[in-house]
Amino acid sequence: MYGPLMIDVAGTELTEEDRLILSRQEVGGIILFARNVDTPEQVRRLCDDIHQLQPDILIGVDQEGGRVARLRNGFTPLPAMGKLGDL
Repeated sequence: MYGPLMIDVAGTELTEEDRLILSRQEVGGIILFARNVDTPEQVRRLCDDIHQLQPDILIGVDQEGGRVARLRNGFTPLPAMGKLGDL
C-alpha cells in the first residue's frame, strides 16, 4: 500500500536527509523536476537509489510535453499533451 505523501528532492542525487524521509512509510510517491534531471543515466541511478529504499514507490516527472519538458537532452521528445489528445 502506498503512503499518502508525494514528495520531491532538491538535487540529482539523494542526500542523507532524503534517504531518511523516503524510508518513512507515509511517503508513497516522489516527483522529479528539472533540478533532478541531468542525463538519462543519472536519472536511472536516482530512480534505482529511490527504489532501493522503497521498491514500490511511485516515481513521477513534471513532464507535460511541449514547453513543459523536464526530460530534454538525451530523452525522447514528447509533444504537448493537447496534441496527443487530438489523435
